[in-house]
Amino acid sequence: KDECTGCTLCVAECPGLAITLVDLRAEGTEGLVTVPFELLKKDVNEGDEVDAVDLDGSTVCRGRVERVAGRARYDRTILVTLRVPADMATAIAGFRVQPEELSRPVDDASQVRLDEDDAIICRCERVTAGQIRKLIRQGVRDLNQLKVLRCGMGACGGKTCQPLILKIFREEGVDLCDVIPFSQRPLVAEVNLGMLAGEAAAEAGEAAGEVGE
Repeated sequence: KDECTGCTLCVAECPGLAITLVDLRAEGTEGLVTVPFELLKKDVNEGDEVDAVDLDGSTVCRGRVERVAGRARYDRTILVTLRVPADMATAIAGFRVQPEELSRPVDDASQVRLDEDDAIICRCERVTAGQIRKLIRQGVRDLNQLKVLRCGMGACGGKTCQPLILKIFREEGVDLCDVIPFSQRPLVAEVNLGMLAGEAAAEAGEAAGEVGE
């Protein structure tokens, strides 16, 4: 029977950041939870005390950052291991890196500005507000042209960055009626040429013949 080795590869490679790894092997009242983190490595350090949160973003407990690591192949995802109470470990989906009051909805979103040029707008591809603003000022009015920066081409398909980009257009005085949105395309899955050529089916047929013999 195959068993999990705790290598954390599944956490790093999941494009939807949907996998966490819970380690309760050590005896005691504490466990380890490894979660994916797509912000900058400087935002979290070993020894930090953070609020561990569930899928809804509600605080579950306080946790200590035990380890901050990564994998060369998945350089946009950092793996953060939290030490937390063992009985709460399976409820944890992430952690908060800023004071909770800063995460609360504002009464009037139109008053929120993205003035800082180094503010990350596209988390998937690390595109900043300054990069986007520069193209807008050069006359870009089609969000698809912003794909030169890889906006909207990450794992979320533009769901996170598009509203923020539109806000930057408004701040730059551009009428949103003049802005062309991202082209919506269906989700796709990678397929290798061998499958299209029927090699997989041929190999399966040969294997079945060998079993029959």
